[in-house]
Amino acid sequence: MSARTKTQGFTLLEVMVAMAILSIGLVAIFSSEVGAMNIGLRARRTDMATLLARCKMAEIEEHVANQGLPAVDLSDAGECCEGVDNLIYRCEWSVKRVVLPDVGDALGAGDDETVDTFGAASLADFVPGGTGLDGMSSLAVELTFPILKPLIEEQVRRADVRISWPEGDSVRSFDVVQFLVAEQPPKLPGEEEVLGEALSEGTVTQ
Repeated sequence: MSARTKTQGFTLLEVMVAMAILSIGLVAIFSSEVGAMNIGLRARRTDMATLLARCKMAEIEEHVANQGLPAVDLSDAGECCEGVDNLIYRCEWSVKRVVLPDVGDALGAGDDETVDTFGAASLADFVPGGTGLDGMSSLAVELTFPILKPLIEEQVRRADVRISWPEGDSVRSFDVVQFLVAEQPPKLPGEEEVLGEALSEGTVTQ
């Protein structure tokens, strides 16, 4: 008897099943790679946006240092950093005067929804217990706040920088806020006369 060797290959059904499994695996791998590339691209764009926002805020600080605090609100939009190719990035910036609440609102006597430029509802919110100021503290605020209010509003400006860039079908953006303070505070009108009267009356001691 002669022995015969018999070779058996893959059937068409087995090949189709193997190809289907391989296709599913490749799709999953490619999807994860595309997702990783998108995440990396978003991270690089966010880093670049952060650097451009810093650059724009530095330009505003330099302008204020050279020209002084603006007397009126300023705003503009355009390139984020001078001399740098911003590509897809756009900046909107503004320098605004700080507006403090009146004495009644500062003590919590006004509307509870009143919010000043700093984002605080009232000075009473900073008192432990949240029950408001006591008699002496309230009197001190009533006496000093009208004097400090115009001085602070004259010396402080709020600088806002918003940078935006397209991200697919949407637009991503974030804001940077900084408060700029004058180096030399200006004197209030009649400040010396008021101080002289207070010294003469004995209400203020040197």
